[in-house]
Amino acid sequence: MRPGLALLALLAGAAAAAAAAAQGPALTVTLQSEIPRIQTTGLLADGKFVGLMRSGFPLRLHYRLELWHGRSGWFDQFVSGYSWDAVAHHDPLANEFVLIQTGGRVARYATADELEHALEIPYKVALRAKGAGQFYFLCRLEVATLNETDLEELTRWLKGEVGPAVSGDGSLGGALARGAQRLLVRIAGLPRLTLEARSESFTHRGGER
Repeated sequence: MRPGLALLALLAGAAAAAAAAAQGPALTVTLQSEIPRIQTTGLLADGKFVGLMRSGFPLRLHYRLELWHGRSGWFDQFVSGYSWDAVAHHDPLANEFVLIQTGGRVARYATADELEHALEIPYKVALRAKGAGQFYFLCRLEVATLNETDLEELTRWLKGEVGPAVSGDGSLGGALARGAQRLLVRIAGLPRLTLEARSESFTHRGGER
């Protein structure tokens, strides 16, 4: 290869690596007629969470969206909020990735890329401002690893069932074991991720839409 072409190839490779590094996990909140549209991108880009799922550690994605009333000269006022969850894990028998969302909807994906594409689909929340004034939305996403017991209980909860830990029927020994498992997961230094985003401010003139 000629020296000039080799240099161009080297520069192109460096630019591609820099672009890949720049495309880290991101959370955005955009507005469509004052309705928030939440989107996450790049959650699985670095491969760490994919490796964890393949190793038997499911991921829990917990979203919290809040509507705030901006008040000049005063502390902003919390108006209302909405939370939702999703769990992603790898099924080794089928060699598929499984995504379980609030309401119990279950989807399967053949590859990690397909799962990431599903996670990047924008989510609209019908959280509306009431009354006149300046408003904005805040969104927080927490991604954490789960153990098998956590996965079973959270799956039941997502499907509308109440698990033993919620109903109080679980034994003390079971609760202590789950606590020890969670502690081991944290001590192991497994990656956790927290993302936050704020929408642009908008003026609501009052009345229902």
